[in-house]
Amino acid sequence: EFAGEGIRYLSMADRFTMANMAVEAGAKNGIFEPDNITIEYLKDRIDVPYKVLNSDRDAQYEKVIDIDLNSIEPQIALPHSPDNVAPVSEVKDVKIDQVFIGSCTNGRIEDLRVASQVLKGKRVLKGLRLIIIPGSQQIYKKALSEGLLDIFINAGAIICPPTCGPCLGGHMGLLAKGEVCLSTSNRNFRGRMGHPESEIYLCGPAVAAASSITGKITSPEEL
Repeated sequence: EFAGEGIRYLSMADRFTMANMAVEAGAKNGIFEPDNITIEYLKDRIDVPYKVLNSDRDAQYEKVIDIDLNSIEPQIALPHSPDNVAPVSEVKDVKIDQVFIGSCTNGRIEDLRVASQVLKGKRVLKGLRLIIIPGSQQIYKKALSEGLLDIFINAGAIICPPTCGPCLGGHMGLLAKGEVCLSTSNRNFRGRMGHPESEIYLCGPAVAAASSITGKITSPEEL
């Protein structure tokens, strides 16, 4: 369960990402206590009665981990495991062949907005593939109406229809031998995106977009 002062500043998209990644940390699921942001999100999405459930205030937890969000810089998961993590400042300058922005982890409209802010008026490095896959048809249409797809296309990105795509080694962005991909997806196991001798680094959409411009793992603060 995720709780604390910082949680109430997270959008639903941020919470979805964290809950999604909880499985990669070995949990059976990840939950957030419902709040006003949750209720507002549900308002236009469901038309059936529901009940808000909260943890008991005197609940006993097996372990509590306190994290100061102000002290965290963007994190990168190195090959070949999501828990092989280092701050971007320690991983920068790793050269990449492909950037993938999308998946069930970071393919929501909020993620695409972040990427568009970084890419607006800039170009993807020549020879690098930037593949962007919205998480659903609804998100695709929203990105189109907001002009985000124009920004991506003008930057030199490849826009694909909603699908898992290269995340699970399906299609549209499979890696060849020796290629390196920076991905906003949730898993980077050996061979997951293609050749077993390729490498996958994981990151958030801001770092992914910035890195597609420089051709190496880059914090957006460096642009």
